[in-house]
Amino acid sequence: MRSLFWKGMLAFLVVIVVTVGTVAVLTGRVTENAFRRYALTRSGMWEGLTTQLAEYYDARDSWAGIQEVVAQLPDRGPRMRGRFAGVPDPPLGMLDFRIVDAGGQIVASTEGPPRGALSREALDDAVPIEVDGELVGYLLPALRNPPTWPLDAAQTAFLARVRRTLWIGAAAALGVALVVGGFLFHSITAPLRELTVASEAVARGDLSARADVRGQDEVAQLADAFNSMAGSLDRMEQARRNQTADIAHELRTPLTVLQGTLEAMLDGVYPTDQENLRAALIQTRTLSRLIDDLRILALADAGKLHLEKDRVDMGSFLRGVVEAYQPQAVEQGIALALETPNGLPTVQVDRDRLAQVMGNLLSNSLQYVPEGGHVRVEADRKAREVVVAVKDDGPGVSPEDLPRLFGRFWRADRARRQATGGSGLGLSIARTIVEAHGGRIWAEETRGGGLTVRFSLPV
Repeated sequence: MRSLFWKGMLAFLVVIVVTVGTVAVLTGRVTENAFRRYALTRSGMWEGLTTQLAEYYDARDSWAGIQEVVAQLPDRGPRMRGRFAGVPDPPLGMLDFRIVDAGGQIVASTEGPPRGALSREALDDAVPIEVDGELVGYLLPALRNPPTWPLDAAQTAFLARVRRTLWIGAAAALGVALVVGGFLFHSITAPLRELTVASEAVARGDLSARADVRGQDEVAQLADAFNSMAGSLDRMEQARRNQTADIAHELRTPLTVLQGTLEAMLDGVYPTDQENLRAALIQTRTLSRLIDDLRILALADAGKLHLEKDRVDMGSFLRGVVEAYQPQAVEQGIALALETPNGLPTVQVDRDRLAQVMGNLLSNSLQYVPEGGHVRVEADRKAREVVVAVKDDGPGVSPEDLPRLFGRFWRADRARRQATGGSGLGLSIARTIVEAHGGRIWAEETRGGGLTVRFSLPV
């Protein structure tokens, strides 16, 4: 039995059969016992005795001395006939009884000295004793459990009908429970079957497969989690394909130029001089930078990006970085400035990796800011962080593109095209290095136009 539906139905059937059967048996037994008690106390066997007890009470106007009378009955059958004439013998085993006054106090007992009182519920099986229409006490047979009072044919037939009705009701309850259980287990297993089909489709490579989400129970939550997982796999697969295509495109451009230059020199179209060799060398350096960038990202993805952390004074570090890029800024006619407060704290970072982050950000700004523009580096301490910002007044990036700015090989369609240079990995590498230091990086519009990239590092 491999089906979850039938396993659940079998378990449900066993539980229902045991429960309904137990309830039917116990109900039948309790009903029979109660009916036998009722038949015993209402059978008329005790009428003669209650009449004699009523006469006893009427003669004395109390139950005084009744225990002495009852105690003189060691063999309650014959002596009872002698003391209370006309009273028939009860069946063997049901000869004991108690006499209770109207207030529930036990005044006599064939089982020993009378003690205690009885509640109203305990007197439900008692035979009332009345004198001139006034209740003066009760006769309470001491019944065995279960009672063995014999029943006549009509009473036996009544009990048989009760038992038959109980078992018919139990069978009907079992049938209804199985129908309800079938619907219940189908509502559980049907989504699981759909989820199985969808997971098999994903295993075959169909990442567009999704499971229907119905309701808000655990199965629906499982289907929703599966859909989220499939969507993530689909996006990751699409990103992988795009990245593969982007890498191929980025490698093809310098390789094509390098191959064309070398073939032209071999064919004698280009002279083999320093100028053409320098052009080929530039393309090999481009390829080397791209390979290094891809290696950094691969190490970060694998969690193996090694950091040589040391204490670095952020003020002096930023001054050194800005001074290194001043000649390039002056050559391009761009004003590069640094604004930092005094007393910036030291941070525990990998100096070379952090220099690579600043280099990528500054190269990115200097690349896109036109002549006469401005690039400003700012730093400040906020709580337990040092926040560094690189601001420019270049063409900027549209607000809807800001979240994608740190994506691999991403470039804006207009101002930041591939024609301006770069592999499209600089900001992605910057994010990878900053996050490896426990920081965060984000981009926003510069007030007045341009782009601002900020990153924070824990102090």
